Amino acid sequence: MAGLVLNNVAKLYPNGGVGVKDLSLEIKDGEFAVLVGPAGSGKSTLLRMIGGLEDISLGDIYIGGERVNDLEPRERKVAMIFRNYMLYPQMTVYENLAFGLKLAGCGKNELHERVMETAKLLELEELLETPSEQVTGIDRYKVVVGRALARRPEVLLMDDPMISLDGQLRCEMREGLAELHHRLGVTVVYVTEDASEAMLLGTKLAVIRDGLLEQTGTPEEICGRPQNRFVAEYFSRPAMNVTTAKVEEEDGRAILWVEGCRGVFSEENSRRLLKGEYAGKEILIGIRPKDIHAEPVCGEKWSDNRVEAVAETCEEYGGETYMTFRAGDETFRALAPEETKIQPGDPVVLAVDPEKVYIFDKDTQKAI
Repeated sequence: MAGLVLNNVAKLYPNGGVGVKDLSLEIKDGEFAVLVGPAGSGKSTLLRMIGGLEDISLGDIYIGGERVNDLEPRERKVAMIFRNYMLYPQMTVYENLAFGLKLAGCGKNELHERVMETAKLLELEELLETPSEQVTGIDRYKVVVGRALARRPEVLLMDDPMISLDGQLRCEMREGLAELHHRLGVTVVYVTEDASEAMLLGTKLAVIRDGLLEQTGTPEEICGRPQNRFVAEYFSRPAMNVTTAKVEEEDGRAILWVEGCRGVFSEENSRRLLKGEYAGKEILIGIRPKDIHAEPVCGEKWSDNRVEAVAETCEEYGGETYMTFRAGDETFRALAPEETKIQPGDPVVLAVDPEKVYIFDKDTQKAI
């Protein structure tokens, strides 16, 4: 297996369009890297550039330390699985696994050895003589992955291969793919628009928007320390609450005002705001719905960060109940207490843990 390095890579089109903008990224040997972002952000274009299916306009790509800009796809030691993957229904599982090797001119003995080795790794040995049209679920996906792995690629490229699957099968595939990566240790570059899928699968995430690399890091780093408002909102389900707050200094500490209500920042955020001379200015604050609590859950905690509100709507999301509350002109979505009896129109008190408040510059949208 091998690592992957992209140095100032760009994709420029004759009409003046830009698909990828001066992007640099390092993926270490054995990492499961996920390129994640909205549709049209350049993720698949970048993946195709790595695989040799798109020309590189500027910059360099290295696989295993070798510059591959001028190499044909078959010379790059990569295998690619597309979103519309399929098996050849007239072939057995064995024949599907062997198909790419035959095209590459692999000798009969070596071909058999690779197929059997791949089947053993993926626990497909008992299905080798089964017609592929009879293979379903996770086993079908294993055959697709196995067909790529049989070529012994140094990097496995996957272009949103689960996009067309239903919820249950997609969940099974995610678990199966994560387990396979853990067992095989192959370097993977995976494309998806799904932030939750990226968090579940990736050991390293690269967040891309409009061809630009917004942030890289582990799932914990991306979710816990977003570098800008876009990343924070993209990795918040349900949507993050974002509102404008006025910053003031009081007894050497930053405080905030939202809709006439006074609140406090964490010590770390207070230090950053005062150091950045934000006192007297407006900023953006972001709070995930799960971090806003309605009484009685909040109890006596966070007494400095409370606001009176009125309940409006209720919805289920991911097995939890969230409610929408209105405070003045602002609307907030918050996690409802278990077995809540709050009804639309009821007055409530909302409380926020100051450690869970994200702060952004109002003009640049960057994290402070």
